[in-house]
Amino acid sequence: MKRFLLDLSSRYTRKLGNKLGLAFSLIVCVLILVLATVSYYRTTWIIRDNYISNTAKELKHMNESLESYVAQIDALSLTFRRDDNFMEALINDEEDFSSRLYIENQLRNLFFSSRDIAAVSLYIPRTGAEYTISRLTDSPKLVVNYPKYMMSNPWFKEASSRANTFRSIKPPLQSSWAYNTDNKPLFFTFHRALINIPSQRPLGMVSITINSAYRDKMINDILEQSAEVIAIFDRNNTSFYNSNSKILSNEADLLQSINWTKPEGYLNWNSGKQDFLVMYDVSPGDGWKLVKMISTSALNERAKNTRNLEFLIGLVFLLIGTLLVTFTTKTITRPLKRLSKQMEKVGGANFDVMIEINGNDEIAYLSKKFNAMVAKINDLINEEYKAKLGEKTARMKALEAQINPHFLYNALQTISTEALVHRVDHIDRMVQALAYILRYSIRTGDNVNLSQEMRNVESYVMLQQARYGERLSVTIDLEETIADIPIPKMAVQLLVENSIKHVLEQTLDPVLIRIRGYFREGRTIIEVSDNGPGIPEARLKELLELLQKENWMSGQQGGIGLKNLSERLKLLIHSDARLDIRNLPEGGASVQIIIPVEAGGIYP
Repeated sequence: MKRFLLDLSSRYTRKLGNKLGLAFSLIVCVLILVLATVSYYRTTWIIRDNYISNTAKELKHMNESLESYVAQIDALSLTFRRDDNFMEALINDEEDFSSRLYIENQLRNLFFSSRDIAAVSLYIPRTGAEYTISRLTDSPKLVVNYPKYMMSNPWFKEASSRANTFRSIKPPLQSSWAYNTDNKPLFFTFHRALINIPSQRPLGMVSITINSAYRDKMINDILEQSAEVIAIFDRNNTSFYNSNSKILSNEADLLQSINWTKPEGYLNWNSGKQDFLVMYDVSPGDGWKLVKMISTSALNERAKNTRNLEFLIGLVFLLIGTLLVTFTTKTITRPLKRLSKQMEKVGGANFDVMIEINGNDEIAYLSKKFNAMVAKINDLINEEYKAKLGEKTARMKALEAQINPHFLYNALQTISTEALVHRVDHIDRMVQALAYILRYSIRTGDNVNLSQEMRNVESYVMLQQARYGERLSVTIDLEETIADIPIPKMAVQLLVENSIKHVLEQTLDPVLIRIRGYFREGRTIIEVSDNGPGIPEARLKELLELLQKENWMSGQQGGIGLKNLSERLKLLIHSDARLDIRNLPEGGASVQIIIPVEAGGIYP
């Protein structure tokens, strides 16, 4: 399967259009991914900031409304304290029927003064009687009970304390009249102690139970999503309301996580199942603690939807863009395909092809260069064909030219015979030497062994001595071990010729030329020296610099023969072979051919 996918990928990416389409798709995918990710996180930050800002305002406004509402309930409870008749009736309760009737009427008046009041009760510590009227029963009627241990309740003690301004706010009482609290939810019960000022003891305890109508109205104004949770606590962290006890089941852990030293703020909180963003606000008066929280996933739901929409739009754009790129690349690569087919024809040795692509872009420029290249190749082929014809012609002429050396040899042989007939021996020797030099110079091959080169030198010296007579003396001293050493043809003759030209022809004194050949320290040395005036120092320096130059032909006036011989030594004999030129201490100059000898006498 892997091999199949690799083969499929190789065939797909073989075409330039597919490569361009694939590159475009990858670039667009990366851009979509980057833009969607950046947009998602930016949107989550914006939504979070807006949510925090708006919720803080909502909680603050709700706390202000709650404190104002509690203040209204507090004012209602104080109407009994300001009513002197009511306070007198509390003292005469059981003893005076009119006092009892007055108390009951005032309780009914307070009860029916607001639909938010679910129940009103009055407990008289002196008699232990509790007057109660409630909407939580079948019909609101006033009943009298004598509950036990009422004064031991925490709320009673709190409301009886001067430090709490003789009041207490607690969750609804779970008394006998509150049996139907599930169907008729309650908010809180406000307890007000009616104090006897001289004794600072409560004459009565008024408890006003408030239903959830006002609370629900406030909560509905700020509760926008089902994933949000609102909870209400007092300053002692007593829970008064929890909109979703399933989500917020661990109230104590949440309250411990909040820094209550700040009147408002927010935090990230983990319930053990999911993460939440928690907002809180504390009222400055009663210390109400409002907490609103929402799960991070629900808060980011809008950002996720936006991100998914961006992905969808990006995929649509990718599809449309891919189609456009495919169409565009086909338009671009169509001329390239034509050019490729023409190149295949050229590869098949068809050089009569031409391609015409209109326009001024790179492809049109490439087609023009292709046409020029094909035309140039065609011209080169024609030139090569002509060159081969010329080569064949040259070979024919070379065959014809072979007649001329034979004719010259025959002529020299005739001269030699005539010299012998007339007994002119020196002419015969000169003719024989000249014939040998001629045969030697036109012999095929670039290298000869040293013994053959020296025989040619002897013939050359004999002709020069016939010319210069006693003014020219030549000595030859070669070791037999180097007789078979290979050497470029006419190399030693060139050195002897240079000595005659630059010494003998420049002086009238006799000149001695010494030719020596010997083996020293792994090298074969062939030395040609003379007893002339030597080489001027400036000229010697020029010659040595010439032998070291790479590009030596341009501007060179002399020494070309020596430089040519040096290059022939390196190319034909050994890369480390060289010429050495110097003046001798006793006078004269010396030129040495130095050839390294490899192990076993074998030359590369």
